Amino acid sequence: MLKSKLLFIFLLIAVSGSSLYGAGSYYKYEIYDAAITYESEKALLTKKWLKAGVGESKNLDIAYFEGPRRAGQPSLLLIHGFAATKEGWLRYAAELSDRYHVVIIDLPGHGESTKDLSLNYSIETQVENVHQVAKALKLGSFHIAGNSMGGAISSIYAAKYPNEIKTVTLYDPAGIHDVESEMMVLLKQGENPLIVSDAKSFKNLLTFAMEKPPFIPWPITEVAAEKSSRKQQINAKIFTDISTGEKGLFKEELKKIKSPTLIIWGAEDRVIHVGNADIFERLIPGSKKIILQGIGHAPMIEAPKQSADLLDAFVNNSA
Repeated sequence: MLKSKLLFIFLLIAVSGSSLYGAGSYYKYEIYDAAITYESEKALLTKKWLKAGVGESKNLDIAYFEGPRRAGQPSLLLIHGFAATKEGWLRYAAELSDRYHVVIIDLPGHGESTKDLSLNYSIETQVENVHQVAKALKLGSFHIAGNSMGGAISSIYAAKYPNEIKTVTLYDPAGIHDVESEMMVLLKQGENPLIVSDAKSFKNLLTFAMEKPPFIPWPITEVAAEKSSRKQQINAKIFTDISTGEKGLFKEELKKIKSPTLIIWGAEDRVIHVGNADIFERLIPGSKKIILQGIGHAPMIEAPKQSADLLDAFVNNSA
């Protein structure tokens, strides 16, 4: 029913063209919400909320998606990257939710979770926030996967809480930038392509971060751009917090990871150079590296089925 309604709205706008542009613009948030609801239902996920956090941020509102929890099936916790949201994992999760208890969270400062400029959003703090979420959901021993900043968080989590993590899958993880990327060059010039200020910079971000950005209908991109633009200040704060860690300490933590670890990297990544995959593989004991040709910084969005299949095969081979 929802799918038919959603397709009808898109078809109506497409057929009517400019005559209904104003109406489409008026209802764009309803269209956006319907699209997200459709994708989450297709992935068998339900949006939920909980209170979690540590220290001064122990009562944060955390938004998350959760799939069916079936007896005997393992839990899989998915962690998004900087300035991203839980919705970025939906099509990826749809490939796995029949075999895993899938949980996707909005990290503090992101998506629909608490945003507070007075809080600390460092990698270490986010690791503890995620740990509190895992405890609240009673995940026990689970699989973890993260992209970009979420990959750095997943890595440190596995190093700090080895008994909780069955396997680690890292998609273009942050934390090591020894091989300079296009983004690092832009940062030195005072430009951060990951922080969106308007619709134009949002479109630029999509093409910069992804080699194969998926087709996204007009109302969805416009709403996403508006949502991202409103987070410019908090995103700037988060980026500062995650950039202050000691690189040497991060590398030492990677050496402590005991869980089987898979490193998946897009060969065309402009945000974090694919050359850093070699360093992750060298530092994490027994880890395995896979390079995806023609893919950028977000494999789970650009190639959701392939990315999910790689995790599933790795988990099964590690059992």
